[in-house]
Amino acid sequence: MKIYKFGGASVKNAERIRHLADILANESEDLIVVVSAMGKTTNQLEEFTQMLYPDATYEDKEYDCLYDQVVSTGELQSTRIVSAYLNHAGIANHWMDITQLLQTDDTFRNAQVDIAASQQHLQTYIQQHPAHVYVTQGFIGGTKDGLRTTLGREGSDYTAALLAYMLDAESVTLWKDVQGVYSADPRKVKDAQLIHEMSYAEAAALVEKGAQIVHHKTFEPLAEKHIPLYVRPFLHPEEKGTVIH
Repeated sequence: MKIYKFGGASVKNAERIRHLADILANESEDLIVVVSAMGKTTNQLEEFTQMLYPDATYEDKEYDCLYDQVVSTGELQSTRIVSAYLNHAGIANHWMDITQLLQTDDTFRNAQVDIAASQQHLQTYIQQHPAHVYVTQGFIGGTKDGLRTTLGREGSDYTAALLAYMLDAESVTLWKDVQGVYSADPRKVKDAQLIHEMSYAEAAALVEKGAQIVHHKTFEPLAEKHIPLYVRPFLHPEEKGTVIH
């Protein structure tokens, strides 16, 4: 099994969703497809939540709980749309509600995942619902009491890594709007070089220095089980991008 993760830019409009389907159509192995909210939906939902609760402070747990219930709807709706289109395009898939499977504590907006409980939930679910392609959400989870939680902004990469760890996946691929990992930000540094291969430690060091490669929690579960992480260009899937292993 492989894990494919598509960010918000990959599903921001109909054309991008059709392109996503083209990528999946060429894959013969079993897949879990992790999808973010469309475009800037999360930002818009954040603004909406702040309008509902304008006097909130960062330490306000009631606000944080409300935030997670509202903001998490972005991923739930985007994956419904992607799943429906894939079925329409002839790519049979099973939509999976990750909030029922990825069990977390109630640290809203930065929830901590119970790996053992989540692994049991996930493995049992997949055994009961066999499919070639599963479509599910990144960035979100749920408490044992049924409240939705978020894993921190840009947490979809971390979700993909956790799923790979819990299911002993062959690899994780992050489909992004860049060619791969560069030696510097190519938008700022003219001579930035594409790095085709690097170690977990090298990638983690770049992230610690501020490089916006992936979510900082992504590397640990993958490194523990030696699962390679590919960063590949969404618009040019024929290119190899970068492998981190």
